[in-house]
Amino acid sequence: MAKQNINDTEKQNEDLETESVAETENDLTSKYFAVSVLRDFVLPDLLDKDTSELLYWAGKDLSRRLAIQDMNELPKVFQNAAFGELAIVNQSKTSYKYKLSGPEVVQRFNLNNDKPEFSLEAGFISETVQNTIGAACMGSFTLDLKNKIVSILIQIERN
Repeated sequence: MAKQNINDTEKQNEDLETESVAETENDLTSKYFAVSVLRDFVLPDLLDKDTSELLYWAGKDLSRRLAIQDMNELPKVFQNAAFGELAIVNQSKTSYKYKLSGPEVVQRFNLNNDKPEFSLEAGFISETVQNTIGAACMGSFTLDLKNKIVSILIQIERN
């Protein structure tokens, strides 16, 4: 068996990394495409001015249907659904603040330069937090157009 030069090994690793990145981009495109077609094209055409509100309530319903009972599951669910990378940023007695980022989110910003819609995600998180803590919650989102990230604020309505 011939010995490999360290430079040859490094070159092979670089080639594998390049192939891996290309596969990841193709995988992202295929996962994102199905979600994008429905949410960014079909539903807004059908729902018109009610898109944001109806997607929010659809997100809440989706969380119930998937029986997501613990908000600690949210990052994994978001990754599996090709919604993006979700992380909790801040937590208080009255609210939770999340950051949604990643390649899927960047693609949505690029596709919808005027104003990408993240009401579905806000509703999904809101319902999941509500189920986890046992208090009514309402969610909203704000866009960081420069950095192409989304902040999702979940307000807790405690009695």
